[in-house]
Amino acid sequence: MSESSRRPRVHRGPWLYRLGNAFFSLVVPLVYGLRVHDLEHVPRTGPCVIAANHDSAWDPPVIGLATQHYVQFMAKRELFANRLFAAALRGVGAFPVDRERNDVGAIKEALRRLQAGGVVGVFFEGTRRPEAKAAMGGAAFLAQRSGATLVPTAIWREGRRFHVRFGAPLRAEGRSRGEVETLTAAVRERVRALRGDGASPPER
Repeated sequence: MSESSRRPRVHRGPWLYRLGNAFFSLVVPLVYGLRVHDLEHVPRTGPCVIAANHDSAWDPPVIGLATQHYVQFMAKRELFANRLFAAALRGVGAFPVDRERNDVGAIKEALRRLQAGGVVGVFFEGTRRPEAKAAMGGAAFLAQRSGATLVPTAIWREGRRFHVRFGAPLRAEGRSRGEVETLTAAVRERVRALRGDGASPPER
């Protein structure tokens, strides 16, 4: 990891999350490599929304490892169709969201977790399929309604190595839909800039 990542760990969360984090903290650096950039942009305390691009199934555990926080991810509802897999997802703090409609229940759950001072992870593109990617407003809306810090986050691969770079936090202002759209566009552009030209297609 980079020099900026060397700070005391602040992981919390249920036992399954801690177990998974311990596993990935061994496998990812040793087998693949991980470099974390600008970790100082992630607040140590208080509610926070991690707004990241989504290229690979590796993204949630790698981002959780990089933040050194207990990150509770919004995950597409389809992943919860299998009972055992759903139990595992819930065991690490993930919760379902229906991407095909305005899922008020998922929004309320995310806001509840943020109001409790948690860190919620949102893949603002909503999908790993390149042809379906269109920036979604969930991360900006959550930050707007909760007052949480919004941290643009880029994850990519160079060869086998994972890179995670955190951008300067953004603050939501106002309450209108137009302001959510403006903030979502700002997140999208910030993440593109954070990725730079070094990103390579994910290895699945």
